[in-house]
Amino acid sequence: MGRIENKVCIVTGSARGLGLSIAEEFFKEGALIALMDLNGKAVEEAAKKLDPGGGRVIGIPVDVTDPGQVKQGIDRTVGHFGSLDILVNCAGILKHLPIEEMELADFESVIKVNLTGTFLVCKAVVPYMKRQGRGKIVNIASLGGRTGRPGVGVNYAASKAGVIGLTQTLAREVGPWNIYANAIAPGPILTELTKQASPEVFAKWNAGRAVTKDGLPRDIALAALFLASEESDWVTGVTLDVNGGIYIK
Repeated sequence: MGRIENKVCIVTGSARGLGLSIAEEFFKEGALIALMDLNGKAVEEAAKKLDPGGGRVIGIPVDVTDPGQVKQGIDRTVGHFGSLDILVNCAGILKHLPIEEMELADFESVIKVNLTGTFLVCKAVVPYMKRQGRGKIVNIASLGGRTGRPGVGVNYAASKAGVIGLTQTLAREVGPWNIYANAIAPGPILTELTKQASPEVFAKWNAGRAVTKDGLPRDIALAALFLASEESDWVTGVTLDVNGGIYIK
């Protein structure tokens, strides 16, 4: 038996990168998964590649900033699998500019995807989890939401700090229904998103790291698996820092 055998999971931002890596680990542990991503073609292809036989993974095009699409995606997931046990909010974008060059649209677009999108998906899944009397929510935050990092941008940092605050208050609100809400704050991870940064900026992000190993998507996926499983049933409202020891003084 896998650690989340037959648990129904939604992973947003899962057509590639970190979200897909999380879905892959969940699939290995027996989960039934709805991949959701803005790129409809890519998410459907990812679902077929992850589960060639079909039956355990579906791909659903969803814009997490659109409440109607979010509801339709969740309704489709529950209609297909019959329940909803786990949500991982991984959809996110990065648009770094110095603040004096950042337009309001640059700021708001990142907030809309990273923070508002997380809010909308959480809001939509909570009623299902309340009816079941149990659920696990894992929101992907960032080291950039914990402390100032070069090459991140105030829009991204603000959005991820917001995810941390949202997660803490959500955990308090939904705890009486045995719904757990936690966040993960990854350090620099080698993904398509972080590859937008120059090698110099990536090195600055890693300044002070205790271990030489670079962070990989699987490192975050395994942390998400812990928070999604029964192994974390005494953990809620926590932001788990997975960053190779950057915080060590």
